[in-house]
Amino acid sequence: MQANQIWNQPERQRNGVFAIAVLGEQKSQMTDGHIGDGLGDRISQGLHAGEFHVMFQGVYQVGTGRLSRAEAQVRWMHPQYGLLLPGVFMPQLEQSEVAYHMSVFVVERACHELSVCLGQGLEPCPVSIGVCPSVAMSEGFARDVREIAQSYGVAPNLLELELPESEDAARVLSVRSLTEGLRDLGVGMSYGEFGAGQASLAGLGTLHIDTVKLARELLAAVPGDPRSCKVVEGLLALFEALDVRVVVSGVETGEQAQWLRQWHGVLAQGSFYSRAVRTLGGLLG
Repeated sequence: MQANQIWNQPERQRNGVFAIAVLGEQKSQMTDGHIGDGLGDRISQGLHAGEFHVMFQGVYQVGTGRLSRAEAQVRWMHPQYGLLLPGVFMPQLEQSEVAYHMSVFVVERACHELSVCLGQGLEPCPVSIGVCPSVAMSEGFARDVREIAQSYGVAPNLLELELPESEDAARVLSVRSLTEGLRDLGVGMSYGEFGAGQASLAGLGTLHIDTVKLARELLAAVPGDPRSCKVVEGLLALFEALDVRVVVSGVETGEQAQWLRQWHGVLAQGSFYSRAVRTLGGLLG
């Protein structure tokens, strides 16, 4: 079934159908020691069976505490292993077709939630969606995002794609033409989990990004450790000079939130502000 056929169906029939339909076209043959052989096929089966769902965690202005945006986070309720977070299974799929299908599934769920909020008269906020570099530069991904957004009556500029810090992500984000189709739609681009991987500071000036999300590890010892404070201060000053929006993740305490308030333009995410919820309206309402 093609994308345009799916989006012409009534909403009650098409919810989640896009990912399921494209999964029927090709299955990945992969293995993973954590949850058994054939991880790609097993995730395909899980999407068919409705084992995956998307949660939303708020991102807040540190100065006012007001909601600024949200992050879509996929969860897998595995019948044998219980609740699995994306860190368990997504890194194993970065170069597979299943990673593409999972990304489309999350985009569809995010657009559905944005559409529900619009229908309820709520003012929507941008939603960040994590994708791997191979998906972001895949032929057809921009088309699929456009078709999904149009089918739900959602402006594509309410979506932002977050590529987790890696050498591959840096290469993709440094060559504007690789994500030009997405940018032409108004989709934002974000560099995620910065500071905990192998990214080079030398390449920051070449990245075409709207947002950077600092890794939660950077805030772990703040504000108690002066050296850790200096590291975060330096990064915040650097990205401010580059005119890049900053999200500081891992804000767990009132002391951390208070320390961050000296940077009024910074955004923050963590359990101090809110935990992930099942619906976007649960953050906006």
